Amino acid sequence: MIELGREKRQALHELCAGSDQVLAWAAVEGGMGRVWVPELKNPSFCLILLGDFVYLFGITPKGQQSMDLRTQLYMECQEAFIFPSDSLWELWLEENFPGQYRQLSRYAMRKDRNNFCDETLKTYASDIPEGIRIKAIDKSLYLQALKEDWSRDFCSNFESPEEFEKRGLGFVALDGRKLVSGCSAYGASDGSMEIQVETRKEYRRKGLALACSARFILTCMEKGVYPDWDAANLQSVGLAEKLGYIFDREYQVYQLHREDESREMA
Repeated sequence: MIELGREKRQALHELCAGSDQVLAWAAVEGGMGRVWVPELKNPSFCLILLGDFVYLFGITPKGQQSMDLRTQLYMECQEAFIFPSDSLWELWLEENFPGQYRQLSRYAMRKDRNNFCDETLKTYASDIPEGIRIKAIDKSLYLQALKEDWSRDFCSNFESPEEFEKRGLGFVALDGRKLVSGCSAYGASDGSMEIQVETRKEYRRKGLALACSARFILTCMEKGVYPDWDAANLQSVGLAEKLGYIFDREYQVYQLHREDESREMA
């Protein structure tokens, strides 16, 4: 497998045509994440890795190319969420990783700019406990977010504070100087951002994620950028619906794990 640098990813537009996956396009258009192909000229498929998300596009491989892709996935994508682009890729994953994968549900929200109510979002954004401040992520907060596991994904897919300032967006809740909640761009493509929401455990159920998310959505709308929300669980679906999103569908993704882990789960 050949890894493509940022300047060589234009060839993947045709392979990804028809996909609405923001993070896949963030890698193809904006150079985020990592991308592999079997050959440089007219690749028949591609593997995209951005953060904890993996995308497979193109024609499912056979023979040596299939073995190479299997090795690449096993080496680089343990515990990542794998999004096969069609049923043939699902079959390929199941045949190549018997006993080494689990299927997980995720929940897609409808992509519709017309469902958000500015007044409702402004109310959520201002309804915060006394002593809490909502602030846009700047260089200092970018570096602060990276220091802790719970908050690092607010910024971790952007290579520098300057890149985040140029291409990303985020808001965090602060209790004094302590970062306690936030909503940020996990990835950004042309015209869209994928939302990442997290709250420090002891600060949950205080409306902080709701307030940060409302600020994020309002700012995206002002900039003409769509804030894409793909939920990992039903709690996330509920938060999204409160903000104005409409549930679309439940779907399945794959997650690889090692054979010894599979035995322990059995």
